[in-house]
Amino acid sequence: MGSYEDSIAAFRAGETGLAEELALELLSQARDGGAVGDQIEALCMLARVALRRGDLDHVGALATEGRDLARRAGEPRLERMPIHLQAVAVRMQGAYSEARVLYQESIELNIQLGEERMVALEHRNLAYVELHDHHLDRARQLFHDAVRKAHALGLDSLEPFFLLDAAVMAFEDGDRQKAAELAAASRAAIAQTGQIPDPDDAFEEESLEAELFWMGPS
Repeated sequence: MGSYEDSIAAFRAGETGLAEELALELLSQARDGGAVGDQIEALCMLARVALRRGDLDHVGALATEGRDLARRAGEPRLERMPIHLQAVAVRMQGAYSEARVLYQESIELNIQLGEERMVALEHRNLAYVELHDHHLDRARQLFHDAVRKAHALGLDSLEPFFLLDAAVMAFEDGDRQKAAELAAASRAAIAQTGQIPDPDDAFEEESLEAELFWMGPS
């Protein structure tokens, strides 16, 4: 039987069906007597699968079930990924006020737990909420905070996504040429990782590419 790590690896390689199959096996085993943490991991993996397929309501339901399990177990650390996925689901539905609250909860929890990498990631995610909610200065500051924290932690794996963020901000600032160059650099850097972007990053990348295409050359 595969592990949670196998399911994550399959998901990041784009093998969504395999990731789902492994997660369902893990969930079945966990419900037959496994640890609550195993149940939550399996539920979150299934939520990722639903997110990739665009079933945002199902994402929210699975993530909420996982968070409820964590609360009943009295283990705040187990809430980390369910909160994140709750936030992603409502963000991609355009419910920015709700997404803002959830991302802020996630940031506060991860600060308490000393999970600095996740703090950097959630600053970046919250930046997109502020951007789409037309708070450009706040988005810019959050992107800056994410980069600063990631560099302090030596998180080089995030650089391809910071290029995407910079491309998005360049576009918002009216510099289409710079945006296009940064978007191309981000796309190439992500491809070099051998993985495909998570659905929320893919959405931002595709949205930017569509804007650049329809506006044409500068």
